[in-house]
Amino acid sequence: MVRWTGSLLAIGFLAASSKLSYYYAQPLAISSAPQRSNVIVLMSHGQYAAEWLSLVGAQRTLGALKLYREGYAEAIVSSGSNPPRGNQAALQARWLELAGVPSSAIILEEESRRTRGSAIAVARIMKERGWRSLVVVVSEFDAPRVRLVFRKENLEPSFLEVPESGPPRDLFGSGYTAIFYHATYEYLGLIFYWLRGWI
Repeated sequence: MVRWTGSLLAIGFLAASSKLSYYYAQPLAISSAPQRSNVIVLMSHGQYAAEWLSLVGAQRTLGALKLYREGYAEAIVSSGSNPPRGNQAALQARWLELAGVPSSAIILEEESRRTRGSAIAVARIMKERGWRSLVVVVSEFDAPRVRLVFRKENLEPSFLEVPESGPPRDLFGSGYTAIFYHATYEYLGLIFYWLRGWI
């Protein structure tokens, strides 16, 4: 029994650190097709320090900046926070302002702690302002869950998916482990959200 368990763990580790992780995650990746909208919704990820976003959070913030600069919308909702680790919505807004986005074009949504909370808050903001369309900035593997959560709030966003990886080049690599982890998190998240009735 111990031998079989050890063998299975070894196989799992090798799969998680190989290019198999890339293909394992591909069902979660949908093609980005952002549409011109009333508002850009920037979903938060995390931060490393008081003034520094996580790498994924920074990548998403750049994605929102790109859409704004290219005229996809005239406003950005910066959504999500994770106390006591910090207020990512406010930090994202700060970096957008440093990049030249006027504060009047940024709406802070800093109450939500989960994707579902963000969707509920964004739906409320859109109703208050009479907006009908939105383009959401997420990481590439998040989009299926985020789409279903927003659909539950009668919203049909388009997406800009910021990449988390490129096509595999080597058989093994440390980056594959991160892909495996995030994909597994999203597969389990879809199940959890379905069980809770959030999608």
